[in-house]
Amino acid sequence: MRVAIIGDLFLKNELIEKILIRYLGDGEDIKLTGLKLNWPRQPLISDGEVKEYIGNEKEVLTVARDAEILITHLAPVTRRVIWGCPKLKIIACCRGGVVNVNIKAATQRKIPVLNTPGRNKQAAAEFTLAMILCLLKPIIPAHQALKKGIWRGDFYEYDKCAEELAGKKVGLIGFGLIGKRVCQLLSPFNVEVLVFDPYVEKKEVELFGARLVELEKLLRESHIISLHARLTPETYKLIGEREISMMRPGAYLINTARGGLVDYEALYKALKEGKLKGAALDTFDPEPPSTKCPLLSLSNVVLTPHLAGASRETASHGIEMLARGISKYLQGEIPENCVNPEVFQ
Repeated sequence: MRVAIIGDLFLKNELIEKILIRYLGDGEDIKLTGLKLNWPRQPLISDGEVKEYIGNEKEVLTVARDAEILITHLAPVTRRVIWGCPKLKIIACCRGGVVNVNIKAATQRKIPVLNTPGRNKQAAAEFTLAMILCLLKPIIPAHQALKKGIWRGDFYEYDKCAEELAGKKVGLIGFGLIGKRVCQLLSPFNVEVLVFDPYVEKKEVELFGARLVELEKLLRESHIISLHARLTPETYKLIGEREISMMRPGAYLINTARGGLVDYEALYKALKEGKLKGAALDTFDPEPPSTKCPLLSLSNVVLTPHLAGASRETASHGIEMLARGISKYLQGEIPENCVNPEVFQ
């Protein structure tokens, strides 16, 4: 059995190999070929057929041409790649949204494509909570000042001191695996959680102690709004000038989902004019943002380079999910996390 592994500097090839052998066995019948991509040091690419990938078809074909199993994170698995690997039986992609794989082409060849929904939910939820606390507490500016030898005792003044999370309303836009986990992590802080998600039922939200509301109500009432929706044509610039105008004065916005969910020009204006008190942004459109991006000049913004889902546990957990799925497939069972289950019909 030939297995092609295309990892990177986060999803390391040796980690994939170690976990895969643990699930499939260390037999002589497993022959591995590998390629390591230079992500995250090199930014992702998007084009018409596949998106958010790194590398090229030629190098993928060189590694995977004779493979029966292809395991990757961000390699471009295009139609040319899929039809150029005649022995390929299964594609395992270690991410929730497998936008770097041509699902239609894989389905036409009856090749199941495995994914890893929720692999990073704990990491992303913890990161979101950290972003909220960094906005409410002057941790970052106080740290930066003290490193320069400046004692910011003025942060104890009433007009500059921290806010408490307790007692506030937190609005979650999107209530998938990450949104649900954020809701759970917020529970000990004694907050009221409002949820907008047209694809979930009221009972499901109430199970987490939250309240399902319309978007306008969430915008008007929430002290803190955190985005956890997928980027689709429907959600592109979901938070624009109109929506920001509805938000209560002094509110905070957190985006650890996708940059395209927000009109960042409108957000910059609201932050610059003091309509919103602050924002924490982990994602941008495009990525990385231009050095001339006006948001970079603001002092009331916390900015990070798309790190929310990154943790060592995320990497291990994702590979284990794929390894379990591959093991089930080899035993003649249908894997749980398959984006095109119709290939088994």
